[in-house]
Amino acid sequence: MDSGEPHDDLLPTILEICEEFFASTSPAVRRELDTLMRARDITGGPGWLIDMLALTRTRIKRPAGRAEPPAADESAVKTRGD
Repeated sequence: MDSGEPHDDLLPTILEICEEFFASTSPAVRRELDTLMRARDITGGPGWLIDMLALTRTRIKRPAGRAEPPAADESAVKTRGD
């Protein structure tokens, strides 16, 4: 990588690589990963780790200030006063 390149998208890329790797590993690798996680008091297991990688990647990609995706048709949303 060139030191002048922006690295804003590097973390989501790394998270995606890790997510894909762990999702496609063999049962033996998943057992090793589970053992490593338990040694660090993380009891969620490999599936939890894969979910957290995906969730973190999604949150990083979401535009700042947007906690929720917009409603499909905001004019169709009814309020209590309707």
